[in-house]
Amino acid sequence: MSLCAGILGVAGVFIRSGMGSLLLPLTAVAAIVLLTQLALRGLGMLFKRKWNAAKWAVHVCSILLAVLTVLLSVCGLVYAIQDRILFYNVDDPESRAFLRGKPGYAEVEFAAENGKTYHGMLYRAVNGKAPLVIYFGGNGEVSYRRLRGLEEDERWDYYAGYHYLYIDYEGYGLNEGQAGQRSMYEEAMAVYDYAAALPDVDTSRIVTMGYSMGTGSAVYLALSRPVAGLILAAPYANGTELYNNMLPIFYGPFQWLVKQKLPSDKYAPDVTCPALVIASRSDEMVSFASSERLSKLFQGQVDFMELDNAAHNDVFAAEGVYDRVKSFLEEAASK
Repeated sequence: MSLCAGILGVAGVFIRSGMGSLLLPLTAVAAIVLLTQLALRGLGMLFKRKWNAAKWAVHVCSILLAVLTVLLSVCGLVYAIQDRILFYNVDDPESRAFLRGKPGYAEVEFAAENGKTYHGMLYRAVNGKAPLVIYFGGNGEVSYRRLRGLEEDERWDYYAGYHYLYIDYEGYGLNEGQAGQRSMYEEAMAVYDYAAALPDVDTSRIVTMGYSMGTGSAVYLALSRPVAGLILAAPYANGTELYNNMLPIFYGPFQWLVKQKLPSDKYAPDVTCPALVIASRSDEMVSFASSERLSKLFQGQVDFMELDNAAHNDVFAAEGVYDRVKSFLEEAASK
């Protein structure tokens, strides 16, 4: 009975975590162990006094099965909860109300070809046609809060002459759904296509910009659509390295537990536009080595800015960062 309960428990974890495809091999392994255990029990009863090895074999198999059940249960749990750790699904109605009616700010809502509706915020720096920054935020950011911060900190001068568009991930802000690699990449292309159709956007000078988690979307967009430049702040090479920096267990076969692969290092060699990469040696969330490795994979010109003492959430506040962003945007706009 305990064996059956263990198998059913593991099956439940895997079904709830979306790993139902692993139930067949799991069931096969459990069936083999069960049949082996039953056979050994039968032999043990048959040769109760003459063959003590059978009794020991039964105990060993029981222990191995218990370990396997616990291990698979833990793996299923790790797989199931990781999205809740990576994606915060934040909203900020206070910042939305703060920006409403202010000159230059406009709430955005559009229906994409994929049938989904996306919400976010657009800041128009000038009247008429201008270059555009498409920004992809970190896991704790939402469009209204980000733009409010730029407004209150008087940062718009660093984006002089550029419109600025930030569409929230699925599940963030007013968006329905759940963020994940597939939805992030799908959304990135939908945002670009929406922006390119706006009459006041210079489509030849669209720059994609990402911070932390959003760097994956920015890299994928630079691969998939024609952009004039790519700005990455605290970027990771891939999801496995990102996860391992937070919880160093995803090595060897455990790499398969990483749900969001986010393989920026796979796409980077085919990205040819100029790039600005900003990374800190004191970043506690994204390792400097991962950012540096990614920066060396791009085929276009790369400006790598190394910071020494900036924590992950303080990258943009570090001395000289916005000046470097401004210079990069000015160069991209001049081409």
